[in-house]
Amino acid sequence: MTTPQSGILPLASSHAVFILLRRRLGRRIDAKSRECLAMLQTRLAAQDCLGVVAIGAETFGDVFEGTRPSELRAFPRIPGAVHAAPVSDADVLLHLRGEHLDRLFDLADACVHALADWLEPVENIAGFRRSQGRDMTGFIDGTENPDSDERPAVALVAEGEWAGGSYIHTQRYVHRLESWRKLPVKQQEAVIGRTKETDEELDDDDKPATAHISRVVIEEDGEELAMLRHSLPYGTPGGERGLYFASYCHTPQVFEKMLARMISPTSDGRVDHLLNYSRAVSGGAFFAPSIEKLATLA
Repeated sequence: MTTPQSGILPLASSHAVFILLRRRLGRRIDAKSRECLAMLQTRLAAQDCLGVVAIGAETFGDVFEGTRPSELRAFPRIPGAVHAAPVSDADVLLHLRGEHLDRLFDLADACVHALADWLEPVENIAGFRRSQGRDMTGFIDGTENPDSDERPAVALVAEGEWAGGSYIHTQRYVHRLESWRKLPVKQQEAVIGRTKETDEELDDDDKPATAHISRVVIEEDGEELAMLRHSLPYGTPGGERGLYFASYCHTPQVFEKMLARMISPTSDGRVDHLLNYSRAVSGGAFFAPSIEKLATLA
């Protein structure tokens, strides 16, 4: 029996902290870092918080000996891309979430300190849930997420040594809100592919092939590809604002196919027009082992 990390399956939290970390030059994982990773879930539970720690492909062998997850690989570099999908120099992801931002801050701060001899932070973003789960664009985000009973099958590796784990992809998007807000609502809806107020998908006749929904909703063999999103808006008043995207899946292939259809015109000559108003500035690929696997690090 394997247990997924606590931050994967539960429904959305009000707050989250996303931290990307990279290995310090010449450093290897030390005893203090191993204990931090092994005990993270216990410390989260004690503060009534949820969270995930995940490891990138280049660092995985330093943390776990032996075989590694069969599909673990670097963030995809997609040929023919019209819009940039930058790759961050990051080896570990901390994704902590809950209802109390002060507790998340204290936990994140303690983790970064405990890992400091091995890792240094390269991105640190606090996200928050807005009314009805709306993004800064005003549209509800995560409408394609699986229902509660479907989430394990979508998000978790089902069999083998790494069962209970999950492949994670992150991207930080910065919105061009000044340009976006100048668009009439009808044009915004055509860019997204859904209505703004009622959150209904546009009819096929009214939904452009360049709409965001048209690019990321993919059917194969009569089944819609699915992944579990834990994305949240972030930003400061008058400053940078955007979406911190985070997806969990039993395979990295779903994210890779969706990203390719968003940024590269090679499939049908189209790309996602939402990216005219939102640009990616970071990207990472990781694997979150089960709680039992993390416990072996102690």
